[in-house]
Amino acid sequence: MPDLPTYVLIQVRRKCCDETLQFIIDELSKPWQENGGGLKLELQNPSELYPETLIHVSATNEHIFKIAEYIEVKKTDSDGFVRPITEENIEDFPYSGRVGPLTLSDVQRCILHAINRVHFEKGVTTLPGHGSKILKGAPVVSSYEEKHLIEVIPCHDDEDLQNLYNKNWRKQIFHSPIQEIRDYFGESVALYFSFEGLYTKFLSFVAVFGGIQYLLETYAGIDHVWSNVVFSLSVVLSVAIYFEFWKRRSNEHSFNWGSSGKLRHKPPRPEFRGELILSEVTGREEMYYPTSKTRKKIFMVSVPVTIACLSLALFFMFAYLSIETAVLEWFTDPESGELSSDLVTTILTSLPSIGYSLLIIVFNSIYLKIARKLTIWENHRTQEQHDTHITIKLVIFEFVNTFIGLFYTAMYLKDLKALKSQLFTTLLVQQVVNQIQEVFVPFLLQQPSSVKLQRKLSKKLGVEEKRQKRNVNGISELSDSDSRCTEALNSLNGIHLEGLHDDFMELWLQFGHVFLFISVYPLAALLALLNNITEMWGDRYKLCRLSNKPKPMCIRDIGAWYAAFRLTGILSILSNCWLLSLDLYGSPATEGLTSSDQEWTILWIIVEHLLLLVFFGLDKLISDVAKHVKIQMDKTDFHFKNNVIKQKMD
Repeated sequence: MPDLPTYVLIQVRRKCCDETLQFIIDELSKPWQENGGGLKLELQNPSELYPETLIHVSATNEHIFKIAEYIEVKKTDSDGFVRPITEENIEDFPYSGRVGPLTLSDVQRCILHAINRVHFEKGVTTLPGHGSKILKGAPVVSSYEEKHLIEVIPCHDDEDLQNLYNKNWRKQIFHSPIQEIRDYFGESVALYFSFEGLYTKFLSFVAVFGGIQYLLETYAGIDHVWSNVVFSLSVVLSVAIYFEFWKRRSNEHSFNWGSSGKLRHKPPRPEFRGELILSEVTGREEMYYPTSKTRKKIFMVSVPVTIACLSLALFFMFAYLSIETAVLEWFTDPESGELSSDLVTTILTSLPSIGYSLLIIVFNSIYLKIARKLTIWENHRTQEQHDTHITIKLVIFEFVNTFIGLFYTAMYLKDLKALKSQLFTTLLVQQVVNQIQEVFVPFLLQQPSSVKLQRKLSKKLGVEEKRQKRNVNGISELSDSDSRCTEALNSLNGIHLEGLHDDFMELWLQFGHVFLFISVYPLAALLALLNNITEMWGDRYKLCRLSNKPKPMCIRDIGAWYAAFRLTGILSILSNCWLLSLDLYGSPATEGLTSSDQEWTILWIIVEHLLLLVFFGLDKLISDVAKHVKIQMDKTDFHFKNNVIKQKMD
């Protein structure tokens, strides 16, 4: 039998005993009919280059097709219709993927499902080999992963990755090969880059007009009052159009990739815990955990912890405002009442704002870890439910931690000049720190000279890991000269990506900084665009050159992140109407429009309500699904209904 390619690696930690490793090997190798994985495993011994044991996981093509049918992978058949794959009708699909019609991400999703479907017997209550308590019927591999005894990592394919990055992606600025990204990394990664690309194109449109508006306002000395009103209101309405474009694109992706479907029919997460019971829908044994227990965890623990973090964020904000006020008073001339304009004074008065921006980044990072642990502990069934709850936690906290200070300056202090300064500083600091943290530092650490230095330091400090030969049976060993060993080590050299929450959070924070205050700082769009151009390149480079391959996930859309962006868009209408009312109040260009402060306020409330009416009206007028996608959906339904009728008549 020819060597099978390695699709997934299991990294065995030193503290994982041989008894545990033997148990994992036996369970994953056990036939599918006996509730095993039915997988082919091979062992890579530790070496000088890598001190830990690796398990190479693969499967025959026939077994992969069986798993694909079991988890209802959908592909486009030879007639152009998207439908589930079956072993019986596999020849109806074009063999254009890695295994038949299946792409690398499809195959790895099948292998990962086979790994995660293996559960402990109901009588087992402790981890074999380690004694830790587990829930009855818990997944085998995931339970050991939780104890950090092993780690499951999809394997990179060097040739496919080179083709994706060098031929189709590296030199593109605004365009990403979404279908190729989906085929290699899966739906979750492809949706992120599709969203990022469309957002950046939209941002370029806003940046051009924002730059013109800024130049007219700052350097040309042109009366910009009404042009600023038209610009600001046009931008907040264009946000509504952008959301409609994204919904149409997202639904097209979902249909073409076969990822649509009801949430309750989605498979459970590997980390989901509960009791194995017979499902009334599928007739299979599935994990069950009462939703009432999850709700109790949310309201009794997660909500209080989040409120405590929000209180701390507010404390930091007021501390920053107090320090900034003290610094400004210190450098203000008591006679003239003006702030000195020399370079040293400018730098020193900017330090509180820079320090607060850095504090926001650090606190964001800490809370992200807290939110992840809380959401895992809440035990949500599907990946989409899990992502939704972690997104809600992050958005609520980040809104208070990042934007509340800006709203305080704009709405309470009514200091628009200070608001512009804070926006500029925050955007600049966050963009620079994110680029250094995500790309520059990992790039330096992965250079050969850095790797050699780390090894030398490990030897001198006595922390270098010794190679440990495993004593296990029922698995063949790979020779050091096998090319799969080298490919495996290449797949482990990168940083570990836990998800795309960080990347979506960066986009959302930037979106808020730009559009919530676009009326007072139109240049923010241009700064954001310049950042996104480098960010898109950095994301590609990080994903293809600096990171381990993330686990492919079949999701319908970007989930709660869309709601976060949309709510921010709605809030931008309210905030910009308020800012315009402050900025234009008392201006010569608005004399005679109203005769009192009350009428002025009512005028802007009417404007705000009209904009909201248009915003929600566009949502109703523009269809969520493009016409050509609707036609293809109808053709697919008609085709398969006719086939069913013909089969019944025959």
